[in-house]
Amino acid sequence: MTPGAQITELLAQARAALGREQFGAAERHATAALRLDPCAPEAWLVVAQLALTTQNPATALAAASRAVEYAPGMAHSWYLLGRALKLSGDFAGAIDRYQRALALDPRNADYLTSLGVAQRAAGRWDDAVASYRRAIECTPDHAPARHNLANALEARDPRSADASALRAVSRGRLSEEAAALYAQASELRSRGRLADAFVVATDSLRLLPQSVQALILAAQLANELRLSSKAFEFLERAQAASPGDPYPYACAWRAALSKGLVAQARHYAEALLRLQPSPEVRLGTELALPAILESRASIGGIRASYQGALERALEAVPAITDPMGIAGLPAFFLSYHGECNRELQCKAARLVLAAMPWLAQTAHHCARRAPRGPRVRIGMLSKYFYRHSIAKTSTGLIEQLDRDRFEVVAIKLEPGFNDAHTERIRTAADEFVAIEEAASLADAQRRIAALELDVLFYQDIGMDARSYYLSFGRLAPVQCVSYGHPDTTGVPNMDYFVTNSLYERDGAGVDYSEQMYALADLPTLAWYRRPAPRAARGERRAYGLPATGSIYLCPQTLFKIHPDLDRAIRIILERDRSGHVVFIKGAVGEWAETLRQRLRRALPHDVGRVVFIEPVSSEDFPDLLSLGDVALDTIHFNGMNSSLEALAVGLPVVTLPTSLQRGRHTQAMYRHMDLDDCIARDIESYADTAVRIATDGALRERVRAAILSRNHKLYEDRRVVREFERFFVDSLHRAGYTHP
Repeated sequence: MTPGAQITELLAQARAALGREQFGAAERHATAALRLDPCAPEAWLVVAQLALTTQNPATALAAASRAVEYAPGMAHSWYLLGRALKLSGDFAGAIDRYQRALALDPRNADYLTSLGVAQRAAGRWDDAVASYRRAIECTPDHAPARHNLANALEARDPRSADASALRAVSRGRLSEEAAALYAQASELRSRGRLADAFVVATDSLRLLPQSVQALILAAQLANELRLSSKAFEFLERAQAASPGDPYPYACAWRAALSKGLVAQARHYAEALLRLQPSPEVRLGTELALPAILESRASIGGIRASYQGALERALEAVPAITDPMGIAGLPAFFLSYHGECNRELQCKAARLVLAAMPWLAQTAHHCARRAPRGPRVRIGMLSKYFYRHSIAKTSTGLIEQLDRDRFEVVAIKLEPGFNDAHTERIRTAADEFVAIEEAASLADAQRRIAALELDVLFYQDIGMDARSYYLSFGRLAPVQCVSYGHPDTTGVPNMDYFVTNSLYERDGAGVDYSEQMYALADLPTLAWYRRPAPRAARGERRAYGLPATGSIYLCPQTLFKIHPDLDRAIRIILERDRSGHVVFIKGAVGEWAETLRQRLRRALPHDVGRVVFIEPVSSEDFPDLLSLGDVALDTIHFNGMNSSLEALAVGLPVVTLPTSLQRGRHTQAMYRHMDLDDCIARDIESYADTAVRIATDGALRERVRAAILSRNHKLYEDRRVVREFERFFVDSLHRAGYTHP
């Protein structure tokens, strides 16, 4: 890729991140573009826009000035410089720069309106009115110009008939424009263009900030984009705008439960139940699980409370009309406790079937004992067929299955992103089916049954409520789940849990409600494309990393940080007095704060050397990994994508295998590479191994070189595909299928 194309791509990523309010990512992409060309005016404009958005006038002034210096004929450079001067309080300077922008683009209504705002702030009322009128003349439907003109006329004469008329027209125009933007945002969301939809929805709210409908749409989009704090902000605005409406409270309650914010969920549930009694809300609130565990001691109480709620519900089964309304199922956060969940998951499944027996319908074709055609028809189902870890681990298998023997149907549950990863899956599959968000569970089951699949492979049961409830049906003769969310389901119609012999200890079959099926001697259960090598382009400060000292990087979602890891962190920081343990902030601000408080109790003297950095894009993730000295694998629930990405750049990942397979993934990768330097026996050896590698440069380079020389064994392994093909055929034979 040429430098010019690289700059174009980086700036597109920066603008997209800015639209999603991911300001750290926007800054990194713009900075990377400027490293390629320090004189790129478009890059300086992005920096200026970012500074204006975050209310940083000094940076905005400097960046816009550089843009003007390098592109004096670009009207937008002068306009942003004018905005920066206005933000600094220099109205005369702002007026001058707006006029320079207008000399280059004289009919731009945005520029004219901004000029009028600055003129009014400087006391030049007549000039401001003239600027607003000219903006309306150029763009008759320009709502901000009409609104500002009405304000100016009304301020000069509160009884102005012109102001009243303009206000009425302005309100009508605003309503029409806001409605059009809302419709556009909804349509974009239905097509999976969530980031674009969010930008349009927030534009709608700038016009009608009290629209409950638009506020809820913006909240849903923010939640789907993992902007949790923004989602709750929109929902609380919706509650204030319509305090008697239960829907904003229901949305907030559901969002709080999905993020493991138990106290918030209970708060919203109290308000919701006052407005609208609901057995789903009562049960869902009783089943609430926290995302971040406060201590090792708290786990037993949490699990006992969850089990008690299930048992009480089984004694007096509630009348559930909307399974999606329960929201406490599936119990996603149970999987991060480091405990076997078979008993709890089976109880949850019994409750689901007792309350909603219709979920267990059987597709007619399941009585058949032969494939409908010459090839075995495999369905692969997920909500996450986009830029997500599930897409990374699923795409290779979809692409690589032998098409002489197998036919692949990719089933995507909406809403969700549609991006290049989605298109790659769409292209690779023989058939691509999207199940719309509006489809009921019964309708979704009918659509899947009509596909007449031989094997239905759920990629990630436990991560999404719809896929969980769909799995209660018998929609294919063989139904299986695997590593996407590596926990047992408890669902009676789930036949197999597909695992790996290198993951499992002896007797591990008791961990699963499904029949355990172990593929043989694989490094991972994904045909994983080898990450492309990249030249490191970042520096520590670009990611908020400490400038000096060892970096122990734990690049995992914060709810994976089990309390058992706290002791290892304490030992590491005691033994390496210049070291820093680095976490990545999650989608929810409360997660980092709760984890900080826990670590403050666990290591009161060294918590200052625990650093939380801003999330990074998938493009920047390898660059961040290359800056670490050691990666700390999470105990009880290992990394998979993150371990594969770290090992691709040679970063040593210290791991401690535990009893359940989800705590044994990284050791399987090392065993397949015939390396054991980074596999610990216990917490003490885990901490000792991390410190030795981080503080001994020669040892670190030896380990790094060994990883780089052998990591090719982890990627694009055809044996993974052959083993899955063996499983598909064998499982059908076990089900009594005859195959050509």
